Amino acid sequence: MAENLGFLAGCGMLALIGTLVVSFLRQMGWLGRDTALLLGRSAAMTCAAGLLYFLLALLSFLAAYGTIDGQVNLSMLFRGPGMSRMISALYHPETAPLDSMAFAWLSFLAGSVLFGQYEFCGICLAWCMTAASLFLVQKRLRVLAEDKTARDMAFLLLCLPGGVFFMLPGWAPILLLVCAVVFDVLGKRLHSWKARFSPVAYGWIITVCAVLSAAVTIAAAEGRIG
Repeated sequence: MAENLGFLAGCGMLALIGTLVVSFLRQMGWLGRDTALLLGRSAAMTCAAGLLYFLLALLSFLAAYGTIDGQVNLSMLFRGPGMSRMISALYHPETAPLDSMAFAWLSFLAGSVLFGQYEFCGICLAWCMTAASLFLVQKRLRVLAEDKTARDMAFLLLCLPGGVFFMLPGWAPILLLVCAVVFDVLGKRLHSWKARFSPVAYGWIITVCAVLSAAVTIAAAEGRIG
């Protein structure tokens, strides 16, 4: 229990540090109000989605085994072969697959600074990459369309089937960030549009994606995929 509380305390500490950094940049005039709010919204959406995915994996574990002995960790919640290899690579980055080697080394270096908290740093790095991706996507979409469209599309990204892997160490958050950077750069050549999604159609899309995403998350927690 103490280790789990320590993990939550670490998350709170990082959130506080991030808030203080943004506040400092705002006071120095290096960060606009809209940009700061967009950063905060992207981080909040990522944290909310990440916590929901992890909670669903935890509920799946409890449904299968009934109790938890010891600390809740990645290897307990997500038992797929790919995730097992990635968790091992967080401790031994030289064994990481090529598509995840950069991620493994960054997590390893951060974990070495934070007294061996390699899994914690891996989760934080994945969430930071996902939050940065949402920020870039929304920033560009706010120019091309409107804020509501940007917010809806960012939320849809988190609900996509397999969206849980954006919250986990590995190649998925890297791919999402690369796609977001490419979209932000190439989006400068796109013309703005005024088309809006039908609220009913968007609601159905979100519902279907959420159900499929929950199924993928449970499958990853049971070790069938990932």
